[in-house]
Amino acid sequence: MDKKWHALDIDKIFQILHSDRSGLRPDDVKNRLSEYGYNELPEKKRISPIQLFLSQFKNYLVLILIVAAVISAFTGETTNAYVILIIILFISLLGFIQEYRAERAMEALKEMVALEARVLRNGGVKKIPIRELVPGDVILIEAGDRIAADARIIEAINLETVESTLTGESNPVPKSTGVLGEDIPVAEQKNMVFMGTIATRGNGIAIVVGTGSNTQIGDIAQMIQVREEEPPLKIKFARLAKQLAKIVLVASFIIFIVGSLRGQDILDMLIVAAALAVAGIPEALPFIATATLALGTQKMAKRRAIIRKLPAVETLGSATVICSDKTGTITRGEMTVRRIYTDGIIEVTGSGYIPEGEFLRGGVKIDPVLDTQLSEVLKIGVLCNNSYLEYNNGWHIIGDPTEGALLVAAKKADASQHINEQYRRIAELPFDSERKMMSTINSTPGGIVAFTKGAPEVVLGRCTHIYDGGEIRPLDNADRDRVMEINRAMAEDALRVLAFARRTLENEECSEYTTACVEQELVFIGLMGMIDPPREEVMDAIAKCKSAGIKTVMITGDNKLTATSIGKTIGLLDYGGVLEGSEIEGMSDEELAEAAQLVSIYARAAPAHKLRIMDALRRKGHIVAMTGDGVNDAPALKKADIGVAMGITGTDVAKEASDMVIMDDNFATIVHAIEEGRRIYDNIRKGASYLLSVTFAEVAVLFLSFVVLNYPLPLTPLQILYVNLVTEEFPALGLSVEPASRDIMSRKPRDPKEPILSRSVLLYTLAMASIFFLGTFALFASTGPKQPQNLQVAQTTAFATLITFGLFNALNCRNLTESIFRIGFFANKKLLLALLGSTIAMLLAIYWQPMQSILRTVPLGFDAWILIILTSSTVIIAAEILKKLFRVKGYIS
Repeated sequence: MDKKWHALDIDKIFQILHSDRSGLRPDDVKNRLSEYGYNELPEKKRISPIQLFLSQFKNYLVLILIVAAVISAFTGETTNAYVILIIILFISLLGFIQEYRAERAMEALKEMVALEARVLRNGGVKKIPIRELVPGDVILIEAGDRIAADARIIEAINLETVESTLTGESNPVPKSTGVLGEDIPVAEQKNMVFMGTIATRGNGIAIVVGTGSNTQIGDIAQMIQVREEEPPLKIKFARLAKQLAKIVLVASFIIFIVGSLRGQDILDMLIVAAALAVAGIPEALPFIATATLALGTQKMAKRRAIIRKLPAVETLGSATVICSDKTGTITRGEMTVRRIYTDGIIEVTGSGYIPEGEFLRGGVKIDPVLDTQLSEVLKIGVLCNNSYLEYNNGWHIIGDPTEGALLVAAKKADASQHINEQYRRIAELPFDSERKMMSTINSTPGGIVAFTKGAPEVVLGRCTHIYDGGEIRPLDNADRDRVMEINRAMAEDALRVLAFARRTLENEECSEYTTACVEQELVFIGLMGMIDPPREEVMDAIAKCKSAGIKTVMITGDNKLTATSIGKTIGLLDYGGVLEGSEIEGMSDEELAEAAQLVSIYARAAPAHKLRIMDALRRKGHIVAMTGDGVNDAPALKKADIGVAMGITGTDVAKEASDMVIMDDNFATIVHAIEEGRRIYDNIRKGASYLLSVTFAEVAVLFLSFVVLNYPLPLTPLQILYVNLVTEEFPALGLSVEPASRDIMSRKPRDPKEPILSRSVLLYTLAMASIFFLGTFALFASTGPKQPQNLQVAQTTAFATLITFGLFNALNCRNLTESIFRIGFFANKKLLLALLGSTIAMLLAIYWQPMQSILRTVPLGFDAWILIILTSSTVIIAAEILKKLFRVKGYIS
């Protein structure tokens, strides 16, 4: 895009591109495809399924498990090695499946693009795949087309395009052919059309000047092709794994040295050291973490939020600010007529494009068909209109949203049936930004009639009469003042107001239907006020954010009056003031950072302002979730802590730059995702606390017994593995689906730098581990394990005690701030089933002969079980005391 095509005349462009109005020849096309490549946006090199699977092995805990498997195999513990390798495979497969599904979901979300373009080649019209367009091609454009490349307009007949994906401006842009100045910004280049924008009205012809990466969209797409940083959760797990590895290696080395110095066989000591290594590594932790993320993100997907990378969930729970677009996210994105003025105010119910609603005068329902003046204003809304209302798996507007609102209002009154057939259009005077009006000339049963709609002050200025009480009379100053007062009142309520008028034309009055002839001496009929209404669920979502310590910020291109009115309706003004884009331009970065603390609405904000707003908030330590749908939003989405792209209106580039895609473009869905993100992270912590309490207890029991007190090992290596991988895993999986705590959205956002085991959670976990350790060692030592005939009974007792401690503690871990007696016992039936599964697995290991021979266990008597259960249940009492003492603030951070 090095040439300023908008500043060149058409003949010069044809000369530069070696083309003409009849289009290119086949040989030209072939050469240019070789030179410029296909008309496709550059894409980040996609990882293959094999690479995606292999990337799962970068997890530090997985690497440690691989080392443990190798040591086990080397020392002859092949069963250990096989079990560990199976677990590694499960972890890797689960992570691969979830990330692969997310990528496939992204593919399914790709917006529908025009697959073909109509071009002139060799003087004839051809349809070709859009990827085969080249610079110099002459393309034909009609209303409804998605523009397939950047092009300079040659001819334009009432041509308008919506360029919100590129510029952020939602209103259609009228197009023309005139040469413009060199320094005109993209948003004002009215003689250009751009790749990815949509033609909403008229038709035209244009010459392609840029394809693929050499387009405005291509420029932005390349800006976001940067290397992604490692997600915080992955970093935290790696850090935790390294810390555990250091502890395990030191403890294993000490055991190996002490045993060797005591004269024991070196190979035997290597096996013991490997056993401690197995005990010190929570093999199930990466599996449980991945499973929790996978199950949680699947739940998110059902609530219409797609997480593109599993670990990105963590950042959701840390968000302190949500910066949201207004149109389609906070509001429905569907203009709706709310108020009509004829000889009085009429309220219209219903919302969006569904043609269902009532007409109320003074709160009383009226029949619009029986109200002549109301029927007339609705009829003009249909006739002076180039959009279409259609039903296709829901109601949709083809064309301009404002005109669509007029069609829906008429449909609610059954006033749109066959009107266009009865009032055949003869001519049209299209809307332009200078006149601010549009008129159609129609053949009616009463003769030739001009119907006009436009800005109230302009239309009223062309009116000489008014339709009043079923009669037409002269329009006086009092009438004008009254109409303008009604217009001001509607505008203050954030309604976009259009005025409607008509004029009966005598045959000899206009030799040509020009604006000078037609749009004079009009009869004023009425006003219609419309709005893009807020979504019903948004107010509750914003209130929920407030209680969760999350600030909601609305960024819109609308004027301050409209933005303020919407903000007032949804309760945003309670949280801050309003700042306009022009004020942002005049502020330094430091000034904006200070102002952003007090602002909840940004009006007349351009997409470029999003980066500055986000940077300002981050300067103050905020974790920012930023929404966007256009190509121009992609840099902000990429840089945000959480980039949230819209699934319906979002462009491919925006989705590629995002961390999360909202499939219904709904603000409330973002809040649901944050809530779910908090629940997922809570459950990962619960699982980690549960697993590590057993791990720490195992290491302590082995170290104290063997190194300090010269006892035999309280657990065999295979018993350790069985505890770690079989009996622990079921409850940990049950904790992964624990419902959200009642206070989850009334806590302040968590510090993203906080480790997985915060200080308070670590203290709680160590306290539980200490109770496990003391109780397990006490019962182990009491059975006389130094006597060879008692060793198997002692080891089986320690094995059963450690597992039973864990089962009781799983109940504690359901909520580390509340008593387990205050949360519903049956609220998590999956956990109860998991506890039953672990109990059965433990009993099989002790009483089923094949398992006895593998694990070297012996049956325990009734008296032994009474002692084990009484000892293990003390962890419930201890947990209740600990919760009251320091409330485990790691869950409230």
